[in-house]
Amino acid sequence: MRRSIMIALTALLALAMAAPLAFAQSQGGAPEPLDDTPFVIPGSGSEDPTGAQCTFDVLAEPSGRTKEIDVPARAGEEERTITIFPAASYTLTNEDTGKQVTLNTTGAAHQTTLENGDVVTVVTGLNLLGDPGAGFVLAKGNFSFVFDENGVLIQELEGEGELIDVCGLLS
Repeated sequence: MRRSIMIALTALLALAMAAPLAFAQSQGGAPEPLDDTPFVIPGSGSEDPTGAQCTFDVLAEPSGRTKEIDVPARAGEEERTITIFPAASYTLTNEDTGKQVTLNTTGAAHQTTLENGDVVTVVTGLNLLGDPGAGFVLAKGNFSFVFDENGVLIQELEGEGELIDVCGLLS
């Protein structure tokens, strides 16, 4: 009896993990390669609008795949999308010291535009984020943040899980 319950739970877990990818494939094919163009995240003293900065510039080199999935809006919503990042990672380099770290970022972002124009983003899994309160972090878990219709942050990053200080990893 226990064995059949474990087999059933394992099968359900496998289906739950495969569902986003299967849904993505039904929405126009498999995930596409990320734009792998390296970019610099400026250090403190720059005009970075997020306010989440290291004291040094960080070179970011993305790799992996991504897929944006349109999801039907619910009452009170204008639109909803889910963006998945299978096999995604970022190699980050402290431009002052050359210290480097590669971070797995295989999370998902669920973005909802409300009728009032607010944009609610819920991230799950592993995501690289910048936030004035939390800083430049690798978020592991379930977190959210909200921008108003003018792009002003009205809810800083909050949620459950672990936030790892990326600047600290690169120092």
